Amino acid sequence: MEWFESFIVTNFVLLCIALVMLINSIQRYKQHPEISKYSIWIICCTIVLAISVTIEEYLKTVGNANLTLVFAIIGYTLRPVCIYLFILLSGQSTKNKWFFLTAIPLVVNFLIYCLGFIPGVREYIVFFRSNSDGTCTFDGGPLRFTSHIIAAGYLIWLIYLSFSMLKLKHLMRGLTNLGCALFVITAVVIETFFNGGDIHILNSTIAVSALVYYLYLYIEKTQIDTLTGAFNRETYYIDIRKMDKSITGVIQFDMNGLKYINDNFGHFEGDRALAKIADCIIKSATSKMYVYRLGGDEFLLLAVNSTKEEVSSTIVKFQNLISETEYHCSVGYYIRSNQEESAEEMMKKAEKEMYLDKERFYKTSKIERRKQ
Repeated sequence: MEWFESFIVTNFVLLCIALVMLINSIQRYKQHPEISKYSIWIICCTIVLAISVTIEEYLKTVGNANLTLVFAIIGYTLRPVCIYLFILLSGQSTKNKWFFLTAIPLVVNFLIYCLGFIPGVREYIVFFRSNSDGTCTFDGGPLRFTSHIIAAGYLIWLIYLSFSMLKLKHLMRGLTNLGCALFVITAVVIETFFNGGDIHILNSTIAVSALVYYLYLYIEKTQIDTLTGAFNRETYYIDIRKMDKSITGVIQFDMNGLKYINDNFGHFEGDRALAKIADCIIKSATSKMYVYRLGGDEFLLLAVNSTKEEVSSTIVKFQNLISETEYHCSVGYYIRSNQEESAEEMMKKAEKEMYLDKERFYKTSKIERRKQ
């Protein structure tokens, strides 16, 4: 078919990207279900959008006005949907019970364009006129820009999310997200204002942006300890070199009794205990603090450009959180006294304090340490 040949030629790059993303998303669905789910949805929507645009252009040449309108509505409906899905891929939380309200503009957008089938109303929205030469021409009123307005609203939201991620621990994610958002905005502007709206590059731009962001998220996931959600040891080695001079405090954590839990209740319970302790540490940390799992039951927190009061407050908050659990963790910390001290020297001093705390725990708990 003519439209199918045109679709393959026009969207070959998009199809290649879609194939790569689908294969990777399906393969890694169990490890990263949220990322994979939204990636698959984005690819499916962009492919359907590309197909609808191709068929719409073909139907214009054969003069089928009503069927052309159907595929035009599909296109107008899916454009903001693709951007909305990209917001979800970028990490916007869906746990809020009112989150479903953010999808209402998509429903309104669809309903408005469906009114294009009603005579007397469609002149205000979008429709196609049949020409004497057997073709049909696009026409419409002010409401035809509804899709563009809603898409612009979601793009503003996406940019806001990008800037909110431009924090110490999420700088690269924010920059990547912002870059992708700017790519999509450029595509929307070109489609809207250049060449009479006959340029269709938004679907490919969203697919490329989604692929870039997906690859970034996947790389970011390799920096995280799967069990606890803390940064892993490899990331620690990278960060300790990069942030050496800006580290002002170190906190060492070491769980007490992990071997006892593993031996008596199984390793699953031991993993659950480690995950809970890590959760308490992460919740206690400020935006200027990095949490790492160095291995086993050892955790480390690096405080960057933080005051002694902030470090002390973090420890108090952690102790309050851990006291609400059935577990115990020894803690030691050290605040940098001068710029000559290296991060490794600070760690050794924090570790020494942590072992003193561990000794006090075993003396007061009357548990034989050799059994732990």
